[in-house]
Amino acid sequence: MNHIHTWKKGTKIKSRIFTILLLSAVLLLQPLGLASCVSQETDVTPNRQILPPSLQELSYEEHMDISVGYWNIEGMSKAIQPDGITQYIEELFNITLHPISVTWSNYKERYQILSATNSLPDIFATLTLSSTDNNDSATFTDMITTGSIRPLPEDLSAYPTLCQVLESISFTQYTDGKYYAVPRVSFLDPVLGATDAAMIVRRDWMDNLNLEDPQNLEEFIEMVAAFAHDDPDGNGLDDTIGYNVNALNALGKWVILGIAPECNVYTWVEENGRYVPSWTTDSFKDVVAAYSQLYHTGGLDPEFYSKVPNNIMEDFASGRLGALEYKSSPNTLLDLKTKWDQLNDLPFEECVDVLPIFPAPDGIRYSNSSSIFWSESYLSSSVDDAKAERILALLEFLLSEEGQKLCRYGLEGIDYVVEDGHYRCLLDVGDESLITVLNRKYPSLLLLSGIATWGGGWNDFEVNEMNDLRFGNFNTVLARKSAIWCRDNTTQIDRPYDFLLSPRESTDQFSTSQALDAFIKCIIGDGDALAEWEHALETMREQGLEEYIDRQNALFREMR
Repeated sequence: MNHIHTWKKGTKIKSRIFTILLLSAVLLLQPLGLASCVSQETDVTPNRQILPPSLQELSYEEHMDISVGYWNIEGMSKAIQPDGITQYIEELFNITLHPISVTWSNYKERYQILSATNSLPDIFATLTLSSTDNNDSATFTDMITTGSIRPLPEDLSAYPTLCQVLESISFTQYTDGKYYAVPRVSFLDPVLGATDAAMIVRRDWMDNLNLEDPQNLEEFIEMVAAFAHDDPDGNGLDDTIGYNVNALNALGKWVILGIAPECNVYTWVEENGRYVPSWTTDSFKDVVAAYSQLYHTGGLDPEFYSKVPNNIMEDFASGRLGALEYKSSPNTLLDLKTKWDQLNDLPFEECVDVLPIFPAPDGIRYSNSSSIFWSESYLSSSVDDAKAERILALLEFLLSEEGQKLCRYGLEGIDYVVEDGHYRCLLDVGDESLITVLNRKYPSLLLLSGIATWGGGWNDFEVNEMNDLRFGNFNTVLARKSAIWCRDNTTQIDRPYDFLLSPRESTDQFSTSQALDAFIKCIIGDGDALAEWEHALETMREQGLEEYIDRQNALFREMR
């Protein structure tokens, strides 16, 4: 018995020694930045006085579990314990977040399965009304008629910012007069929608070939053909590509602005008092002819229709591609520069520029117009009024100035401080961007910075210390220069958003993706591209295209 007691006593002593050694090791590792592996707790205690005044009137006494579906948040969903910002948000709103990660390739099917099993997340982001594809748009109506989602409360006075956004797109109300979709705000200032369509170009290649900014379509075709054929990098090899687009469904989003501006996103346009797909108009024939010429002169990447976005980005970043149809916001330029720095030894800032758009045939320079939101969040029908109130309070906070500071800069006093009205970062970011460092420290930022708004505003285009850390000085300067040039020198396309953001009937025969497939086949074919396009349209008309268009116009009139 004494032997057993002695063994237990010795074991306890050894255990204590081991614990002391383990804690000592942890303390020694903290300067190396490994303390976060042990604990993600924060010393910041949220005070509800930071909430917008309307939210301070709500009750937070009842604790609530809230599940959230969003893209690519595996880091948050697999975390052993919530990160510091998640803890901050959970304590502020007296909630526990349960992240459900989906991917861009499976989110539609995943939500369909979850809906069929009555297990949709309390709030989830998806793409319906703001999609250019009718089949996505039809999903909105399906979710309502099947009872998968619930409407927003009729009284939205506690959420003035969200209410302001909804009122600006009041035409998204369903036939019962209620709101169902919570828009994920992109750019509230329409001018910034121009940055969704940009041509990123190798300015050094242009200088090597003595090329000026193209002033018309013909000069653009000559430029990208020269990129492909005239050894712009001077290495004596036939290893360069002229022009490509980062995503096939955005083919021509910038180029078409100088050909047939209203067609640049393959959406619907108003023609003679009737809404029709832009690709059915006479103007689109000019697009077909232009892209056939781009392809057959070699200016358009011969493999443009088979490459995936990542490979196209690598083509540009590694020095093979001369003109990349992409975006010009600070964040997207940061993504491109990050890849460039991994694959290229040349300085990004000495090689890259954003081209000004050339005039359309009417002599006007047009810039892209985008809806103030892209994709939406929905509340599951299982969410009761009390939980809906808490979810909307979270969204309103994330739209507020305090919420935006949290998502941009992290936790005040830990990640940044404000001195004399200026933000100063407290983190050592090294050669990385502040965005990268914060997203690694707080995996929840991917969700929290995107579930309510993801596009940003003019403050992201300001050249200052924090934006230099977030995006890099050159990226911020270049993005700002491009945005201001568009503001001062272009006319934005006028789109019929009341129609575009209304639900339409699903279709396999006449969807945007089907039309894009037909368009691509025509421009890469060996025959007369225009004749083949006319034949493709005639085939669709024989299959009922005009009747389909008439039904969408009638559906729109019924919903108004």
